[in-house]
Amino acid sequence: MKKVEPQAVPNEEPKKVEPKAPVNVEPKDEPKKGEPKGAEPKGSEPKAEPKKAEPKKAEPKQEAEPEPAVPFLGEVTGERVYIRAGDGINYMVLSVASRGDRVEVSQRRYDWLRIPVPKTCTVWVRQDMVSVEPGGKEATVVKDRVNVRGRPGLTGDVLGQVSTGAKLTVVDADGEWVGVSPPPETFAWIHKQHVRKVGEAGAPPAGKERPALPTMGLTAAAEALRKAQELYQAELAKPADKRNFDDVLAAYQKVATQSDDPYSAAAAERARQRLLKIVDLHNSLRAAREPLDEFDKKYKALEEEYKKRVEEAGKSRPQ
Repeated sequence: MKKVEPQAVPNEEPKKVEPKAPVNVEPKDEPKKGEPKGAEPKGSEPKAEPKKAEPKKAEPKQEAEPEPAVPFLGEVTGERVYIRAGDGINYMVLSVASRGDRVEVSQRRYDWLRIPVPKTCTVWVRQDMVSVEPGGKEATVVKDRVNVRGRPGLTGDVLGQVSTGAKLTVVDADGEWVGVSPPPETFAWIHKQHVRKVGEAGAPPAGKERPALPTMGLTAAAEALRKAQELYQAELAKPADKRNFDDVLAAYQKVATQSDDPYSAAAAERARQRLLKIVDLHNSLRAAREPLDEFDKKYKALEEEYKKRVEEAGKSRPQ
């Protein structure tokens, strides 16, 4: 076997360890004789204390006027204010109130006030729930808790209920439904922002009485009905989203409330009731159409964006 010679290791000089430089430690200021420990050395300025923020004075809040307690006598303050079958804008329109009309408020629900159904309205009960007297002018309720609705049909909003034996005044008929004058048990609703209190319920209002409405003779009533029909036809000629039947409703209501001729008044009220159905249907269709219109706008915007990107991609493609 061969002997392995040990290799020579080169001599390495030991590394010199340099002494560390002494760290200068500043001596602490010793308090002089007679000075307590922890005292600030002379010549040093005392630290300024942060100023405390002064609390802001709260401005006095303007208190809202308290709403009048119900019941009370109110007066309509707006023009052409809708009176509805319920406490919300989704309920059908029963009538249109004018500035100065007086209403007996019996209940408050959120932002709506309950009032009696106007006497100019026609309300409806099922024919099999009443017994019409000979002559067809009066009817007696033969069932208990009979619903009184705002229009003929089970889709009409319920305005109240009448009990067995109640007497009703018949003013119209429509198939299986009888149109009657509003009984005391029926109620409608009006928004509170259009009504102000003028007196207590059941008491005459303070101040000057509202003058009585002028009456309308047979010739004037016929002319007013003709003009109302012209207004109606003019609105029908407009696009569906531009139609507004407020003037037509007001014209029919004027004849129904001021005509001396009972036939003209009844004809105007029937026309007004039919128009209210049309307005109700028109509002429902408009509400259903709004989401579709919004979808169409978004779809067209996406389509335009897509075309724009396709054109940009075609321009950037190498030839």
